[in-house]
Order: sequence, then C-alpha cells, then structure tokens
Amino acid sequence: MRFSVVQQKEIIEAGSGKFVGYIIDAEVDEQSGKIVSFLVSEPKKFLSFLQGEDSVRKVLINDILVIGKDVILVKSLYE
Repeated sequence: MRFSVVQQKEIIEAGSGKFVGYIIDAEVDEQSGKIVSFLVSEPKKFLSFLQGEDSVRKVLINDILVIGKDVILVKSLYE
C-alpha cells in the first residue's frame, strides 16, 4: 500500500470511537527500512490558527488494529 493512500485515511481510536487525526509522516527504522510508527496530526480546533502550534501524536505500528477502506483503527492511545 502506498503511503499517499494511507495518509487519506482517518485514524480512529477503537475503544472510544474518537477521531484522532490524519497521518502526516512516518518514522522508519534505519537498519531494517520498516515503518516503526506514524506521526498523526490532531484535528484543528476552532481558532487554533491563533495558537500556531500543531499537536502531533505518535502511533506505533503495533497499536494498529485494522486498516480499512476509509479508516485505520488503533488501540487506545492513553493506555
């Protein structure tokens, strides 16, 4: 699967159904060349452009439960 396709999918927390955000980048292991985690940008809140700081989370590959047609389900990010 191409990275550009994965970037278009919504990241959803499986336990709560909460929308987490969209993938903006990937962290790759230099030795193996495999993706270790995705960097996910949280959705913008109203008037967040005034704050000027994006909130980014790291979602480990091991935390991904299912990659569906439109969404990626992940384990609870607060465990």
